Amino acid sequence: MNPFSLWQRYQLAQRPELWLGAIAVGLALLNLSLAWIHTRNADLVAIMGLCWAIVSYSVWTRRQGLPLRSEPYSTAAGCLLIAWAWYKSWVMPDYDPFVRIQPFLFCLGLGLLASSAKRLGTYRRELGVLLVLALPEGILAQWTDQIINISEVAAQSTTAMLWYVGVEVKRQGVFVLLPGGGIEVYRGCSGLKAMLELLRLSLIFLVMVPTRGWEKLVVPCVGVGLAYGVNVIRLSVMTLLAASDYQEAFHYWHEGEGSNIFPVLAMLIFAGFCVFLLQRKDTAQANRSPLPPATLPRWRLLTVASMLAGTLAIQAGILWKALTLDRQPFLFPQQVPLRQATLNRSQSRPGQKGNAYSEILAQHQYQYQFQGQTLQVDMSYVTGTTGDLLRFLESYPIADQVLKPLPKQQVRQQGAHYYAVYTYGDRAYLSACLDPGGFATVEEGHFIHNWNSHWYLLGRDYIDDRCLWTHLSMPLNQQPPQQVFSILESNWLSWHEWWRNRMPNLSL
Repeated sequence: MNPFSLWQRYQLAQRPELWLGAIAVGLALLNLSLAWIHTRNADLVAIMGLCWAIVSYSVWTRRQGLPLRSEPYSTAAGCLLIAWAWYKSWVMPDYDPFVRIQPFLFCLGLGLLASSAKRLGTYRRELGVLLVLALPEGILAQWTDQIINISEVAAQSTTAMLWYVGVEVKRQGVFVLLPGGGIEVYRGCSGLKAMLELLRLSLIFLVMVPTRGWEKLVVPCVGVGLAYGVNVIRLSVMTLLAASDYQEAFHYWHEGEGSNIFPVLAMLIFAGFCVFLLQRKDTAQANRSPLPPATLPRWRLLTVASMLAGTLAIQAGILWKALTLDRQPFLFPQQVPLRQATLNRSQSRPGQKGNAYSEILAQHQYQYQFQGQTLQVDMSYVTGTTGDLLRFLESYPIADQVLKPLPKQQVRQQGAHYYAVYTYGDRAYLSACLDPGGFATVEEGHFIHNWNSHWYLLGRDYIDDRCLWTHLSMPLNQQPPQQVFSILESNWLSWHEWWRNRMPNLSL
């Protein structure tokens, strides 16, 4: 064996950039794996991957000028921070907002490990990018809803655009109506999500690229404005299709693959705008003499080697748990107590796919005997819902019964809870959506108001769009509907009280 080759390998093993780079790659893969395992959200994983790529590119371009020398206290602090993030990753049972703040903590720990606390300012841009990534989408959306009704504003803009091109159009609240039909601009179609994502990307651009004062205002405005304007064009197209009775084309642009084209188009236009700004700037920078290559003392070599081994071990363990853990779907209990009623039958029903956004994950039907009459309760565990009863009935049947034309509902209130009563055929119904907070709703506005969005250390930022849709029904048997409604309401109180704290955990 060549001794010189052994010496070269020893010198190579003392280069801190190789160890730190390997640790960074391992931490990034760990974070992205957690995001995918616990959310299955391709948009979230893509934006997180983009932020990791931006940070990696920024560090790589400055690698020769980075002071890769740290002292024992900063190294210990960085190791403890990363180890704590490891622990949080290992014990995370389901989605946790920590997934989005984890990249910032990893980067902060790596900065302490690489260059000490005194030189953390060297990585201020990279830390800034990952802080922008940590901005909670749920809270931003909730603040927006408190300031402005984005659905109504989008409906106004759509009406104005159609009127401007000569279409006979009128608006009623969030409804855009043409002579042959129209659309309802509910929150999911308002473009709010695309606006928040482009706002996030614009902030990342401002963090990474030195800009003048007016550009700091213009870039976010252009990003948000593009997302809003492109979505208004989409809404106008959908209105024309709905009025022309082109249902297949309408569903393609509303819920199918076409619904993703417009947000991507807005993002591409915004990327072109950012490239235009970059080309106008003088990118020539003063050449900095590279720092002499750093070497690792033995104690630092053992430290970074241990951190790399720990990262790989945690990553392997989490992947093993994800692949081997038997994640059972939510199962409804076979028996639910109901006052003054006797359970006759209880049976599970398969889930059902509604559209590109909504899905019934599990269903169950209960039949009770109440004062000589049959009381039926149908429950559906739904994700991607807006808490709106009519929209639910448009997509799903109740116990294989399609309720079309849609029944006229009476919305009733009990404290902070809402439910709807209605009749269809020879049956009376009481329906409500039990949201993750235990509140009962039947309209989108109430559901949005109750959205479970909190600060990171107090809860989750994830927009929790799940619901336990509950439908109590009884045959009319020639009784007045109001009399049957009273029976359903009395049983609903007991049913709601039992279920309000039993929402399934958010685990995928």
